[in-house]
Amino acid sequence: MTEYQDRSAALESLATETLDAFANIAGGADTSLKTSRPVGITAIANTNQMTMEKALGNLQRMHGEMQEAWRQLRDEPAIARVLVKDKQGNRKTLYITRASAGGNYGVTLCSYLAPMGRLAAFPVGGGTEIRLPRGDVSYEVLERAIYRPVLDAEGWDSLDTVVETETFGPLTVASLRALLAKASDSGDMLAELDRLLAEEVAEANVHEGLTRRMLTAMALRDQPLLDQFQDRIFRMPLDSRLVILGPPGTGKTTTLIRRLKQKIDVAFLEPEEQALIEGDAASALPHPQSWLMFTPTELLKQYVQEAFAREGVPAPNSRIYTWEDYRPELARNKLPILKSASGGTLVLNKTADVLQPGTIGNQAEWFDDFDAFQQASFLGQLARDAEAVAGAKDAGHAALGGRLVDLLAGGATRSIPATLFALGGFEERLKELAADIRSTTQDQFRQLLAEQLGKDRSFLDALFGFVATLSAESEDEDEADADLDGEDEDELVARGDRAIAQAAFLRAIRAKAIAEARKRSVGRTSRNGKVLDWLTTKGMELPPLAAIGETLVVQRAARRLTRAPRDFVRTVPTRYRAFRRERSADGTWYITRTVPAGEITPLETDIVLLAMLRNARLLLSDRTLMRQIGDTLPPILETIRDLQRNQILVDEATDFSPVQLGCMAALANPNTESFFACGDFNQRLTLWGSRSRDQLAWVSPGIEIEPITIAYRQSRRLNELARALASADEDAALASLPEHMDNEGVPPALQTGLGGDDLVRWVADRIFEIEDSLGKMPSIAVLVEGGEQLASLAGALDEALGARNIKAVACPGGQVMGRDNDVRVFEIEHIKGLEFEAVFFIDVDRLEASEPELFEKYLYVGATRAATYLGMTCQGASLPAPLRKIEAMFVDRW
Repeated sequence: MTEYQDRSAALESLATETLDAFANIAGGADTSLKTSRPVGITAIANTNQMTMEKALGNLQRMHGEMQEAWRQLRDEPAIARVLVKDKQGNRKTLYITRASAGGNYGVTLCSYLAPMGRLAAFPVGGGTEIRLPRGDVSYEVLERAIYRPVLDAEGWDSLDTVVETETFGPLTVASLRALLAKASDSGDMLAELDRLLAEEVAEANVHEGLTRRMLTAMALRDQPLLDQFQDRIFRMPLDSRLVILGPPGTGKTTTLIRRLKQKIDVAFLEPEEQALIEGDAASALPHPQSWLMFTPTELLKQYVQEAFAREGVPAPNSRIYTWEDYRPELARNKLPILKSASGGTLVLNKTADVLQPGTIGNQAEWFDDFDAFQQASFLGQLARDAEAVAGAKDAGHAALGGRLVDLLAGGATRSIPATLFALGGFEERLKELAADIRSTTQDQFRQLLAEQLGKDRSFLDALFGFVATLSAESEDEDEADADLDGEDEDELVARGDRAIAQAAFLRAIRAKAIAEARKRSVGRTSRNGKVLDWLTTKGMELPPLAAIGETLVVQRAARRLTRAPRDFVRTVPTRYRAFRRERSADGTWYITRTVPAGEITPLETDIVLLAMLRNARLLLSDRTLMRQIGDTLPPILETIRDLQRNQILVDEATDFSPVQLGCMAALANPNTESFFACGDFNQRLTLWGSRSRDQLAWVSPGIEIEPITIAYRQSRRLNELARALASADEDAALASLPEHMDNEGVPPALQTGLGGDDLVRWVADRIFEIEDSLGKMPSIAVLVEGGEQLASLAGALDEALGARNIKAVACPGGQVMGRDNDVRVFEIEHIKGLEFEAVFFIDVDRLEASEPELFEKYLYVGATRAATYLGMTCQGASLPAPLRKIEAMFVDRW
């Protein structure tokens, strides 16, 4: 028998076994689905009222998971078949599945997420050691087939199956079922004709090497199996901190999604990983829901959600965010930074230009400067508070203050958690001191209010009417008032008009007393200052308050010392304002002009958020301090602890600043420390995005950076173009194609001097060429420089394509419009992470003029969206510099 006949016989045998296995697996899964019954209370043998509800819930959840697994097996019986042997020569055939469901299907099933599933990632001759319950076992792969199952009227088939054995391959079989088609052997000429035709079909059915599927829909490419490099990365332990760097099409996002799918399933976690999420280490949410993912654009978010859905991973909007959406969620709704009804003092100004250009490119250094400042400022305030208590007229209070001064004098050699732990030993005495002073001063101030009411019984009602006019004002409190934040929460949450008026009166008088003791005045534009001015207009004469103010200074210092763990986190925004004021004065980081004290820009908000999150993480991670605090954890720390998730994932990480990535990493549960990101420096489309490995390494201590370079998206010709356009930066990775890939492709097309009808006609003609070449419409995107060009070009192109009944639709703001076989028109800024069979990049010279700093990044990103066909146009006759050097790589038509 010839080698060809041997190969044919082996392929036919594989096809027969595979299609029989598909039928058995799908049939068995369908039977299980139809015969399974919902779990009821009778399933619990020993009913315990205390645990019954939880036990029943667990059983119902498990039943639901099994049903979903059966549905997946019914629709996709297997994604691979591997024949392996161990060191003793024992052979085993495994059918690898996405789903994991028990049952007898006539073959051995193995979930890709399970340890044995790793073997599907290795080529023939490769292998690894697998950790099994009976111990570690080494396996070698002898045969491998990668499937794409389909079911039609004739039964099961697998399209574009990749087959590799010890004697042949890899090769691609267009259809396994076609391997089994036999011509009749009747001996007549018709049979001979059928035989000749069948031979031709058989030859066309089997291709040497690997072939690439055409993209017909706008979706993340479905890659059932990862290669051995991606596979190793996605299986890294749960507590890994990792950034994957790689060019477009290397499967970075797919690796990230596959990792999450495995790591949210407790059944696939190693014992060490399970210990990280149980008991005291447990997240505020159940582990399968305890994750967050960030993407730079809304369109990419939708794209990733669809990919999660294909993997059977629920990915609601509450778990996938853009940073633009999550920043206000944190800074306004969770933490007291941005002004709201429940707290915060600053107003977000998205257009203010307050940072020097060098600041934006060096945000890690900017943050480090602020972080050192805010920690020193916090410790300095504690020392001043201790001195204030030591200066009390009461001898007992002064003695207590002296001990605190001594304690804090040695703070330079202690960590902040250790300092706060030491302060905690004085908490009860400090609370008693503050309560004694407060009761005395409160009575004195209320007496002043009572005297005023004796003169005017409508005083409180009139004061409330005035205070109500201040509620919508945005004037910022002056620094004398800033440290009143949270001073008397019981008054600040007063309900009722007169109670609110009383609280405003007491707060203003208290501010005046402290100001007199400090020989200062209350800021007239502040809220307290306006209340005091109103009191003067009503003829109220206040007595000297300096003596009372001196005791209030002691009381305030004592209270601040007792709430130091809270203030270490909560008052970061106040410390930031002081930092900005100082650095603006000396011309560091900020443009030397007046910065509105009550406003903050988005990038400034990020560094305040990072400081608050890291400060909280520092305290929450200190077990000694947490044991001391016990059940009296400050609300701000509870809030941040509840924000933490077992896994944090980031797609297109280089579009985020190091500070933004730091915020994301700080949201990881301190027990798991799980942070998994991917990106590419060549694709950074933001001025503030991360620019180097050093900046990524700054994000989280011990973070690993893994490169992957094998690209599966583009043809050889477009890969060469991408390499020519890529940055020469040593931190940026260049793509290489997989071995045995048969994907030469066509040259990119370029036309200059195009505009108006000529532009539309050229693009339409190229689209017709593509359809004629492929026999059907693939996924096609047209990229434009700005939104003003979007609707007009889409409309003109739609009219020109009408002759072939092809539609062109505008996708404003990155929204997904139209159907898969429509030509979609996007603004270039929204297409990060997407891929299409064909891309047309319009007016690249116009983009160079509008985005000079990011032009080469946009050019690279736009060019790498295309898998096979890339067309570019210029309005002018001359090309942008990056294209002039590679002009010879282009043609004017296909």
